[in-house]
Amino acid sequence: MPLSQQAKTRLSMLAVIAALPLLYFHRATFSDEIFISRDILRVYYPLKKYWVDRVSQGQFPDWYPFDGLGQPYAGMLISGAYHPANLFYLVLSLGGALKLITLLSYMAALGGTYRFARLWGMGRGAALLSGLTYALCGYMVGISNNLLYLMAASTFPWALWGAERFLRQPSVARAAAAALPLALVLLSGDPQSFAMCNGMILVLVLLRPDRASALRVAPRAGLLIVLGALLGAVQMLPVLSILGEVKSSAPNVEAATAYSFHPLKLLELVLGPLYIGESGTVASSQLAGEVFQMGLYSFWVSSVHVGFPALLLLGGALWAHRRHPLTWKVTVLALFVLALALGHHLPLYGWFYKWVPLWSSFRYPEKLLPYLLFLCALGTGVGVEVLGREVSLSRRLGVVGLGLALGCGLLALAEWRWEVFSQGVIAARWARPQPEALAFIHGNFLKATLVSLVTLVLLSVVLLRVRHLTLRAGAFVVLQLALLYVANEVTYHLTYADLLYQPTGMVDFILQRESGSTEGRPRVFGAVEDLEASTIPPGLSAYDVVSLNIVAALDPNTPALWDMESARPYLPGVSRRFQNLIEAYPFSVWMGRVSGLFNVRYTTLSMRDYQRIGGNPDVILAEDRNVRSVLLGNPRALPRAYLATPLCVQDVEAATDLILSRSFQPGRQAAVECPPGTATPETPAAPEGLGKVAFVRYEPEHVVLDVEASAPAVLVLSDAHYGGWSATVDGQPAPVLPANVAVRGVLVPAGVHQVTFTYLAPGQRLGAFLSLGTLGFLGLGALLERRRMMKFEPAGKLPPS
Repeated sequence: MPLSQQAKTRLSMLAVIAALPLLYFHRATFSDEIFISRDILRVYYPLKKYWVDRVSQGQFPDWYPFDGLGQPYAGMLISGAYHPANLFYLVLSLGGALKLITLLSYMAALGGTYRFARLWGMGRGAALLSGLTYALCGYMVGISNNLLYLMAASTFPWALWGAERFLRQPSVARAAAAALPLALVLLSGDPQSFAMCNGMILVLVLLRPDRASALRVAPRAGLLIVLGALLGAVQMLPVLSILGEVKSSAPNVEAATAYSFHPLKLLELVLGPLYIGESGTVASSQLAGEVFQMGLYSFWVSSVHVGFPALLLLGGALWAHRRHPLTWKVTVLALFVLALALGHHLPLYGWFYKWVPLWSSFRYPEKLLPYLLFLCALGTGVGVEVLGREVSLSRRLGVVGLGLALGCGLLALAEWRWEVFSQGVIAARWARPQPEALAFIHGNFLKATLVSLVTLVLLSVVLLRVRHLTLRAGAFVVLQLALLYVANEVTYHLTYADLLYQPTGMVDFILQRESGSTEGRPRVFGAVEDLEASTIPPGLSAYDVVSLNIVAALDPNTPALWDMESARPYLPGVSRRFQNLIEAYPFSVWMGRVSGLFNVRYTTLSMRDYQRIGGNPDVILAEDRNVRSVLLGNPRALPRAYLATPLCVQDVEAATDLILSRSFQPGRQAAVECPPGTATPETPAAPEGLGKVAFVRYEPEHVVLDVEASAPAVLVLSDAHYGGWSATVDGQPAPVLPANVAVRGVLVPAGVHQVTFTYLAPGQRLGAFLSLGTLGFLGLGALLERRRMMKFEPAGKLPPS
């Protein structure tokens, strides 16, 4: 049956939506290279590899043993344990799946924005320009290095589209179409974006034309929020159940606002990426920390560029609709989001941190920028619509564009001749300006102003000379795509997975030494801080070298790629007990007196730091001169499981003091937070120990040990203590007690016993029941609704979608 004209048009638009991101990311699309960054290596490669390894064996990962002595897998939201995109990892290579999901995210962002714009009455050309501007703006391209935030930012336009449709005409199918993407924002791993998306749904209520309409649709918005939470309960409840045990990633407002959008970066909205340089990674970090006050000495994203043409069209839309109440509502919303994103540069985010429930668990205000850029992109499309109706405004805007082009030319001249921006603005704010950084800022500013000049001239020519609306919209799309490509394409980085996924000398040494070990995986502590290379090998970029150094130095969480555990925590589900213990004392105390308690058998350290602390050369096992680091053995490392005399303490503070006291005997004694009234032996362990421990079974969620105790003792298993772990001794339940501050202990009587540890993620069963039940309810309701509609439709006519 031949396709209708409407179907052909829809297929054409789908093809365009799919083709534009592929064209933009042609280097990733048409080669074997993949998107790569520190976070890809430290987070997504290890987490997704573990997910695939477990699920392909018919097991779902409840516990993740590879970071900070272990932590709940679903309990750390960053794992995205239940996102359906994980299925790609089962059928593709790890790198191939990461690349495909990244590319699909840009298609989703473009498509969702396009559909939302069409729903609000924009033509196809204007809606396509809005989608293109949002999906390929500097922030979205730059965040390709952090997949969960890209996925969340790509999904929320679909949630808002579905919500608006449901508010206008409620049905079960439309409720599902809104609640599912809303839940996917959460399942992507970004709770702050989930909260913002819920807030935006409430804003859609406020955008109704009158109070009566707003009151009528408000319950519908509340229903969508509840449905989204229920669909995401399978991930949400495990996260909420461990909040009291997790080290907060935002313990104070200073930490929470470490990545705040700096007012100087507003220039990037119109000009493009100004503050990054391919050969200046060290200088870039100093620039970020000292000039832009980024607490972690790096930029959150490399650019937030949308371009002069987009913002000029946005300005035309605001001017044309300046008397419309909706314009003011959306403008206030955009300024509100911007004020939040500015973080510590304005007091608003601090007020939210202090007064809004659960907001204190969020961090990094710059993560909120997609909501601002989404509104800007929609305004760009509105501008195209307005100019199609108002010829006089189009001419005036063309003249303004020529004036702005002249201004860009003057800025380029001033920078070329007198360095007014690099020296007059940046260097003036920098106590110790780096010539390398100033040089690439100078080059970036010149390029950005000249590119803006050219695009503004071309835009003005289109506004002044092109009258055909379709040709004009097409010209805007082509011009915007070209501008975004020229400005932002350099901000995403690619490399070959094989380049990073090869064992290094240190990895080979550990794997050979540990072959045949019966004590589980080797545990390492990566403490190399300086990850920059002094020279860049031919054919590699500075970012490639940094990534290689991360792997070579066994930086967390990369040891998991070779089935080794990283004792140094990096992921956000780390135990509060363990993180506080690491942070409480200097590294020399940790390495010399504490790390051995937790079965840390290897440490990597830079050669410079090892020489500075006067380390013993006898414990150096291997060197990597490319990373300028050494691999140290730990002769004091205790076995993963052993018997010791329990020394009962009241709380974690007392346990910390005890294990660092001179009287404490590691391996023979253990600080145990015993229940009140617990009887403990008074005689310390004999020199030969209290008995033997042998592993019968060692799996992430199930550990079985045979114990032969010569006297009552505590069995210490040096894996993280967390709620959800239970134990039995000879089949009888026994309490799992915190031992040596951060690990698990079980009291055992004298004799031969079998001790079993079992982990069940708290809240996971209830969450799964709620999510599956809600999904089934929506599916059944939509099916019955569809059948009812077809029953009352005339023969041969299907209901509208």
